[in-house]
Amino acid sequence: MEEDGTRNRTRRAYHSPMRQRQAEEHRRRILAAAHELFTQRGYAGTTLEAIAEAAGVSPKTLVAKFGTKRSILTEVLDPAGLVGRHTPVLEQLRAATDPRTRLRLVAHLTCDVYSAAVPEFNLLRGSGSVAPELAEVSVAVERRRRQQQARLIEFLWQQGALRADHSEAQATDELWALTSFDLYRLLVLESGWKIEQYEMWLSEVLAQRLLV
Repeated sequence: MEEDGTRNRTRRAYHSPMRQRQAEEHRRRILAAAHELFTQRGYAGTTLEAIAEAAGVSPKTLVAKFGTKRSILTEVLDPAGLVGRHTPVLEQLRAATDPRTRLRLVAHLTCDVYSAAVPEFNLLRGSGSVAPELAEVSVAVERRRRQQQARLIEFLWQQGALRADHSEAQATDELWALTSFDLYRLLVLESGWKIEQYEMWLSEVLAQRLLV
């Protein structure tokens, strides 16, 4: 009897990692399919059934993992996920201890993320008039992005590099605003700035506004 119990525990231990890998693969395929369909068809033109078919999973599996189309779009636009696609720069940013270097890398990463994700962020522009639920996605995405910016400001404060006339809240607000897609869109997409010009300007402005 004890021997049977041992076999069962071994079997469960063996299958658990396999199920986890399968779940992660399903998640990856769903988000990749959703990204492509949202870009091609827009939010309104993309259905859960179409995402499931493109991902090669059942609609039931998709709903079990994400629940709604809005939740899928929120994950597609998750700042951590977008930034995570740019691993080399992200690793440099995490390793940097000099505040100015960190802000320079933030400017570089901001340009990389936005230049690669223009269609996704354009989905959220005027979102409330297109679909009210998209406005909620925009709020959630921006909330997550601001939380990430707050961590950088905390680092600057701990290093004694944050301007004395700035509270952490004000500094976070400024970093959040200056690294927004709206500012990138106005200067790069509409005013025609080159990426390199925008990155240099952003790096300089961040240093001027935030550092002692």
